[in-house]
Amino acid sequence: MISAPGRSVMTIIVLQGGLALIALLGSPEAAVVADAIGALAVGRYAAVSVFASSVCERGGRARQLVAASAWMLGLVALGVAIAAVAVKAKAQLPWAAAAAFVGPIGMSVLALGQGLGALAVGGRR
Repeated sequence: MISAPGRSVMTIIVLQGGLALIALLGSPEAAVVADAIGALAVGRYAAVSVFASSVCERGGRARQLVAASAWMLGLVALGVAIAAVAVKAKAQLPWAAAAAFVGPIGMSVLALGQGLGALAVGGRR
């Protein structure tokens, strides 16, 4: 069975892959932009997952520091990449924004669905 952080990262990868395929229907350049921004977003989300899973560990300060640093570095890299797309390929900016936001939006929809499902069955799992 896949752990919750692993399942979350796999969900983001599937969403990014779907977006890349849709972008490919638009143009090869759109697919390249969606893939590049998507790879950065997946890396950032993986670092967030590692950080979140290491918060409650005793003596895991080094792991927390590395994960938090990777998370912040990924966020900065994502911002720089989107800015580069805005400057160099303005027509592809919507695809870059979509690739940056598909993960958080997808995870929010998934969490909302799971919460509503839990409410529907009376909070039992």
